[in-house]
Amino acid sequence: MHRLMLALVLALALPLFAAGAENLVLNPHLNYKRNNHQGPLITGDNMMESVKPGVPNFIVFYAEFCYNAKRQARTTVDLYKKYKDRVHFVIIDFEYGWSAAQNKLVQKYFASNIPQIVILDAKGRPVFNYIGQTPESTLEGWLNATLQYPQFLAAAPHPMDTPHEVTDPTSSRFTPVTKILKKF
Repeated sequence: MHRLMLALVLALALPLFAAGAENLVLNPHLNYKRNNHQGPLITGDNMMESVKPGVPNFIVFYAEFCYNAKRQARTTVDLYKKYKDRVHFVIIDFEYGWSAAQNKLVQKYFASNIPQIVILDAKGRPVFNYIGQTPESTLEGWLNATLQYPQFLAAAPHPMDTPHEVTDPTSSRFTPVTKILKKF
């Protein structure tokens, strides 16, 4: 009886300790001038993991043949190095497949264009959902806001269940995080 209860507790607690994508490394042979196949953009451990509850999640959807996805992969690895202890990274590579758990994310969030970035807060609510190459500074702002001010960001009047396409990185599409941070 005690073994059964211990097994049940361990089975329920295991997802809380599941490792996300770890040891992320950018493919050193990428040619950023061509849209061609050059191997996986990002490699690492636990690449088929899905979201982790209780922490912010950074989800990137991409494929290796896309010029902008190559640049977004470089940004993703840079952000991973800065936030790996505080943010769970989920990499969904359409060239090399994804897990059944990641398939739920594809069905729920993917808008048929790459690259696409989705940031979920610790409660699993999308606070950032954009299509297109997104600057690192913009993503850092959203990650910092998600970590520091989760209640204000989740209450912001911008629905993120559907993605917004980024056409001009200098546009004001990213002002909600700026407005939130100005409150403090």
